[in-house]
Amino acid sequence: MELNLARDPDDLAYRLLSSLVVPRPIAWITSMNEEGVVNVAPFSFFNLMGDDPPIVALGIGPTETSPDGLKDTARNIRRGGEFVIHVVTEPGLEAMNLTGADFPSGESEAAAAGITLVPSTVVKVPRMADAVAAMECRLEQVVEIGNTHITLGRVLHLHLDDRFYDAEKHYVSTERMQILGRMHGRGWYARTTDLRELPRASYAAWRAEQGGARKPETAP
Repeated sequence: MELNLARDPDDLAYRLLSSLVVPRPIAWITSMNEEGVVNVAPFSFFNLMGDDPPIVALGIGPTETSPDGLKDTARNIRRGGEFVIHVVTEPGLEAMNLTGADFPSGESEAAAAGITLVPSTVVKVPRMADAVAAMECRLEQVVEIGNTHITLGRVLHLHLDDRFYDAEKHYVSTERMQILGRMHGRGWYARTTDLRELPRASYAAWRAEQGGARKPETAP
């Protein structure tokens, strides 16, 4: 099967690509409007783009339910320039799912989902008290390509649950955090408990396995 995504309907691209690019990390975001109401919403078009400086990317699409075409999270980030990303784990799945519902603009999802908010360290937007990890971010820029809006943020401050952090070795026990990833369809998620470790390959080791160093090529 071959599909021309430049010609076929946009919803086809979403249905197919979101089923192939999996599992995707989930950004559970808090943002704040001009009245101080905290919005909470999950987004799985999300990833870390680099570490020097630490930049994250969010794909927050448009919506037809608001006059400006922006979702609350996108509008809040553009207005205030700050947001907090939280890592989603199994104990928080139900609450995360509820915050993805179509709550009216200006009504905080935090209270409905039983989420406790506490002040952040650097940004004005509160963070979730019970999250195993939270990244306080500042907006760098928004790249708009058609209806795809890519929000780039710089991570300014990181909160980590002490249970999963070795301060001496600066090591995160990711395998114990029960982090979830987004899968295909509208309700499928992946656990990160079935893991396989494989040492990183090197060319020198590969050549040694092949029977020694590579012989220099001779001119004809």
